[in-house]
Amino acid sequence: MIIANPIYDVTFKHLLLNDRAAKFFIGTILNCKVLSLEPAATEYTEPKDETPTVSLFRMDFAATIVTKEEGEKRVIIEMQKAKILDDVFRFRKYLGKEYRKSELPIIAIYILGFNLSVDSPAFGNFPIYRDLRTNEKLDAYDLFVERLTHKAYFVQTKRIKPRLNTKLDKLLTVFEQKNFIGEDRTTKDYTFQIDDPEMKVVIDVLNYVAADAKAREELEKEQYYQEAMEGIFGEQNKKLAEYKEKIEKFAEFQQKTVKQLKRAGVSVEEISESTGMSPEEIDKI
Repeated sequence: MIIANPIYDVTFKHLLLNDRAAKFFIGTILNCKVLSLEPAATEYTEPKDETPTVSLFRMDFAATIVTKEEGEKRVIIEMQKAKILDDVFRFRKYLGKEYRKSELPIIAIYILGFNLSVDSPAFGNFPIYRDLRTNEKLDAYDLFVERLTHKAYFVQTKRIKPRLNTKLDKLLTVFEQKNFIGEDRTTKDYTFQIDDPEMKVVIDVLNYVAADAKAREELEKEQYYQEAMEGIFGEQNKKLAEYKEKIEKFAEFQQKTVKQLKRAGVSVEEISESTGMSPEEIDKI
């Protein structure tokens, strides 16, 4: 079956605007039952000639979910998708806005078109309650704490492999970046057997986007601008990444040097004079 590639904003937006598909998607990632979903805010970043951020998409839901650990609860689902690592700064900005306007606990889901250092196609990062005196994990839940911290789930599309062992494995297959039709990567041949009614809804939505003339036009426009921006900014981003890496390595070397000098009994004033760092910066290290 031909389906549209959900890594593109146009396709992903259609998927999340289908209530049944969105509930299945979110419930599968979070491993919970989703009772209700109400879109709270939607942001779709249109391609701009002056910026390479054509890949950024965001959608929020006010949701009622049921988990084994906490039962039924109201939460904000913060859904974000991006293809470039630099979008992490926008992730932080949007989360900050959500914290300011909502009193509900926030759960973030990130769909990434690049690899992190974690070798897993899908993983979670959850705040843990821990006794600071004994370092023991606490079996606790407090709404005040939940409003100040958040759970985060990550899907790395480039690490997805064709597995069908679990419901999550099946869902991730639609994000696998293989079997493209043509060179533009906007559509792909989905070859897996569909035996789950909820997965069929997801596939039907993606198949509709691939076949609909208006949606295809939007997809082609997004793909065109993405290629143009990658051509304009690709080399620039590469150089910036290399520059950032050099700065980070130098900072690590500088900190290591300061620690060695301190252990050797060298005074803060002498270290400051030889490294050019201020006494305050040395004290922090």
